[in-house]
Amino acid sequence: MLELLARGYSNKELGHALFVSEGTVKSHLHHIYTKLRVDSRGAAIAHAVREGIVRL
Repeated sequence: MLELLARGYSNKELGHALFVSEGTVKSHLHHIYTKLRVDSRGAAIAHAVREGIVRL
C-alpha cells in the first residue's frame, strides 16, 4: 500500500488496485500512520522513502 501511496494513488484508486473498499483503505492508512508514528500521507511517504521501505 505504501508503494502505491508514494506513486500518488488516491484512496479510491488504492481500493480498486487492492480490491478493497475506500473505507478499508482509510482503516489501513490509519494503522500505517500509527505504526510509522506520522499523521499524514506525505509524512508516511517521506518516512517510508527515508527508511528504505519504498523506493521512488
